[in-house]
Amino acid sequence: MGIAASGSANDIDLRSRTRSGESLQSSALRPQEQLQRILVTFKDNSAPRSSRQAPVEQRMKERMASAASEASAGKVKGLSHLRAVSGDSHVYLTDRALDRSSMQTVIQALASDPAIESVSIDERMVPHAFSPDDTAYVNNTQWQLKAPTTDLGAANFAGAWNRVTSASVAVSGENVVVAVLDSGYRPHTDLVANLLTGYDFISADPAGTFSSTLVTANDGDGRDNSALDPGDGNTNSANCDLSSSSWHGTRVAGIVSAVTNNASGMVGAAYKAKVLPVRVLGVCGGYVSDVVDAMRWAAGITVNGLTNANPAKVINVSLGGNGTCDSRYQSAINDLRNTKNATVIVSTGNESSNSTITQPANCKNVIAVTAHRADGTSPTFANVGAGTSFSAPGVGIYSTSNSGAQAPASDTFESANGTSFSAPMVSSVAAMLYQIKPGITPDEVASRLINSVRSFPVSTFCSGNYLCGAGLLDADAAVAQTLDNDAPYANAYASQSSNVARGVSVTLTGVAGAGTSGAGLASVQWTQVSGPAVSISNAAGNVATILTPASSNDNNLVFRFRATTQTSAAKTADSFVTVSMVSAPVAVSSGGGGGGGGGGGGGSLEGRSLWALAALALLSVLIRPRGRAQVS
Repeated sequence: MGIAASGSANDIDLRSRTRSGESLQSSALRPQEQLQRILVTFKDNSAPRSSRQAPVEQRMKERMASAASEASAGKVKGLSHLRAVSGDSHVYLTDRALDRSSMQTVIQALASDPAIESVSIDERMVPHAFSPDDTAYVNNTQWQLKAPTTDLGAANFAGAWNRVTSASVAVSGENVVVAVLDSGYRPHTDLVANLLTGYDFISADPAGTFSSTLVTANDGDGRDNSALDPGDGNTNSANCDLSSSSWHGTRVAGIVSAVTNNASGMVGAAYKAKVLPVRVLGVCGGYVSDVVDAMRWAAGITVNGLTNANPAKVINVSLGGNGTCDSRYQSAINDLRNTKNATVIVSTGNESSNSTITQPANCKNVIAVTAHRADGTSPTFANVGAGTSFSAPGVGIYSTSNSGAQAPASDTFESANGTSFSAPMVSSVAAMLYQIKPGITPDEVASRLINSVRSFPVSTFCSGNYLCGAGLLDADAAVAQTLDNDAPYANAYASQSSNVARGVSVTLTGVAGAGTSGAGLASVQWTQVSGPAVSISNAAGNVATILTPASSNDNNLVFRFRATTQTSAAKTADSFVTVSMVSAPVAVSSGGGGGGGGGGGGGSLEGRSLWALAALALLSVLIRPRGRAQVS
């Protein structure tokens, strides 16, 4: 019963082609400043205030215009009064924009007027640049959080942190709750301040499954109100593979919201978000039945009389198992989206598959995240396939951990690999989007993330390969797009996406909306962008249908759903859907889940014998974290 290993940091990328033309474009030169606003305070308060002072106003206007014209060698013909400012000051506008040197000359001329007490440029203020002083960030151990100037795969959180919301608050995910459904947490000193009270959803194992009914829980009882991680290591080979404890949930939580700017430790990507730890994984993994209960509870849906006082808007699920999406998963995801406006983000898995991602990443309406290296290439361990949304950093990811081999010991920090650690980076950006726009929908979150990615490096496995998703995560671009809020959004899925039979009808469903332009949508359109050509019925509608070809050399069909606004400078948003067909023109065999056909030589997450037990145990399918974290 194997743990899905993440792979080491120096893992050879068997997928990569020879890189060529892979270089960063130099940054565009900043345009020269254009200044037009002047702040003036008069000695005798004789600036315009009422009609009774019209002669004074006219006199001052003429004097200022004359001085401005003389100082600018005739470039400025006049000044206009914009508004009064508290403290008996006023804002004037030159009739045209000037560069800084010319404006300084005008200011100096006005300053010589005996009626003026003070005059200056009405400067534009900007937030002070935020650059955390945490050790791992300063020494570039947390490469993934910086701008992609050195590392092509960096996710550009540094840019996002230096933007502000409409309320002039720094973008940081502040007070947005991110639920981490995982192995629980340790009260790490660099994490505990941002943790909420969670819950342990691990129920007792069915009798006869393991050596006792509390092997998975490993804390002496079943479900309880403590999400503390007692360790998930296994010392009994009769249960599952021998292993040390992973402290997986603590690692994931630290990536999202480790305490930041305290001159030590590490930076949390959404450093002011709150993490809700929800324990669903223990020794040998966990069960679908526990996870779906935990998902609903985390988002604020009452489960067995339990209601979460701190509902999460972002649900991070860094775990999974074989098979197509279980209906219980899909039902829970639908409930979260439709009743709680919550976004579900899932890692694709670490079984080295070039064609298949595992559940619940392969469910509809989740954001499925694969992994990439610092150079933007795809590591061999990271699953890709139909349903993958995009990629986030997943190699050499530094985070909070624990030094205990089995039971908890002291706090520590470690680097590890895996799609498990890519998903929480995306969850961190999602938290920022909810901070910026609290009413944002899951469809819009997905669209902003997908439509802000950077392209995969050229001549690599994922370049032009839709099975890898749309591209590389860019936190700053997603935040900027959400702040602007003037582009449409689009999200789409197929009724079937993996192991689809030949000669069957597949429904393509798209959801779209406009930003704040007020003009609405002009159109939606389905277009095929890859694979053997098929006809699209109702291509100009939200719901379209296609018929899979009876046979073809390429098993993947890729479709784009595009929304376009009505504005004069129309903007678009895209969502991509991949339909992966069986290789031969035959129906899908009975009993299969479609998740075991990975093309990269990776193993399944658990053995066949346990799947049989799981089916008997009320469909409580055993699942695993997205790979045992390995130190690099």
